[in-house]
Amino acid sequence: MDAMLDRTKLPPDLWARRVWVPDGEARGRRPIVLVTDRKRLLIGGLTMAFGLLVVIVVRVVHAHWAFAVSALILEVIGGLYLTGGQRAGFYEVAADGSLAKYLGKSKPNLRAMRVVKIP
Repeated sequence: MDAMLDRTKLPPDLWARRVWVPDGEARGRRPIVLVTDRKRLLIGGLTMAFGLLVVIVVRVVHAHWAFAVSALILEVIGGLYLTGGQRAGFYEVAADGSLAKYLGKSKPNLRAMRVVKIP
């Protein structure tokens, strides 16, 4: 049986977004989890929501299109902030269900792995 992520062993400021487990020929590999910093997720998400709200208001009041473009820039900034952080990224899952080796922010090779629900 593959080791699964144990949410109780995650630091409280991190949130597990998705877990991949080996499938078929990748049986010797460890499961991989994508984690995000909760604070950055909240701030980035609120910034993106505010940008969307501004775009909607600009459309409703028929304001100049430049206001909508500036709001879209706000949404991009929120998205970039959301995905940043020192500890966010891909990790291997240890045998005890905790986070193990940090694999980085860029997506590792996930071929022959399948996504599972986080318990």
